[in-house]
Amino acid sequence: KLVQKELKSANQKFPVFHSDYEGAAVIVEEIEKAKEELEEIDDNFHNLWCLVKDNDIRSSTYAGWVFTSSIRLACEAIQVATMAQKFIDSQKGTNR
Repeated sequence: KLVQKELKSANQKFPVFHSDYEGAAVIVEEIEKAKEELEEIDDNFHNLWCLVKDNDIRSSTYAGWVFTSSIRLACEAIQVATMAQKFIDSQKGTNR
């Protein structure tokens, strides 16, 4: 449902992809953003785990950052799925 909602919004703002190259470039950009968020989660969890092992109460701060980055990752994953669907829809509009 979230992908469909995002796709509707994206289609209102931007036309179909003009080429497969354009569509692939947009998808790869979204994938890169998702990877950045995953790296942020990994870094923050590593710090959390180190603090947990040291019985340091600051670990909850890192858990909060893992939470926030996880939400952003979910949003980026929705963007990847949305742009993949837009790619499919763009191809349907061509004479192939």
